[in-house]
Amino acid sequence: MDGPDLDLLFADGLPGGRLLFANAAPHRALLPARDRLVCVQRWKPAADALARAGLAVGEIEGTYDAAFVRLGRQREVNRAMLAAALDALGPEGELRVAGTNALGAASYARDLRTLGLAPVSRSKAKARVFSVRRGTADPAAWRNLAAPRVIAGTRFVSAPGVFAWDRIDAGSRLLADAIPADLSGIVADLGAGWGYLAHAALARCPAIARLDAFEADAVAVDCLRANLASFGARAKAHWHDVAAGIGTGTCDAVLANPPFHDAQGEDRALGLRFVAVAAEALKPGGRLLLVANRHLAYEAGLEARFSAAARLHEDAAFKVYLATK
Repeated sequence: MDGPDLDLLFADGLPGGRLLFANAAPHRALLPARDRLVCVQRWKPAADALARAGLAVGEIEGTYDAAFVRLGRQREVNRAMLAAALDALGPEGELRVAGTNALGAASYARDLRTLGLAPVSRSKAKARVFSVRRGTADPAAWRNLAAPRVIAGTRFVSAPGVFAWDRIDAGSRLLADAIPADLSGIVADLGAGWGYLAHAALARCPAIARLDAFEADAVAVDCLRANLASFGARAKAHWHDVAAGIGTGTCDAVLANPPFHDAQGEDRALGLRFVAVAAEALKPGGRLLLVANRHLAYEAGLEARFSAAARLHEDAAFKVYLATK
């Protein structure tokens, strides 16, 4: 995977010693160093792409000679990631950071200056890279910025960077209200986030024997496990890329609030892929309950893959569907 920020990040080559890459993505420059490089990636599709490229995906352990950070969209997550990278470096270790101008990459160089560091910066092709020696800077104020916390007014735990991390998503609330109390057997929640829908289904439907919650964000999966812990063996959280499928003919019901964005922006095909995965996973007669933003057209996909599909609710923002296999 190439991109202007990745190309800038590795334009000066790789230093010697043990290397760390946070929010990692595959790049041709990494391959010669694969035996001394650890990639950290919370997003399952990206982690799978790294593994396919032969790059080790793991956690930060020990001390590194250099750390690379690719900035993402969420500011608190980025600052916490910078703190973790600085903490993993020895005093002479190099920190190299890159991001697109659209992400406000230059502002993070200013942030590092507040720690007493003097990053050297350059830009090209709407992206920016800056590097600095770790020295004695203490990023204490950033370390816990992305830590899980209780959502105000609820008993649920979430964390920055997770979808709708600080609230109950309006679409998920609508879908939860539409869950019939007679759901039973094996149920799947596709793109479960921090677990609101899964929790609602398990609480409302005592005949659910097991609910498998599938989520691509590893941090969200940790929140899922915490939020569903009271249901014991009835709930299981999986770090999984739903687009890769979840099996064939294994589920009695599926819940879905599909994402329609990926790292590059809006991707309506992603939601349609969730519809296809749900159809594949359901047993004959199984039910899909799906919520979608009103502007997204899933009707043709539902009609093509299900024997019946009905719109249960529509308002200015959302549509809720019930489809039967």
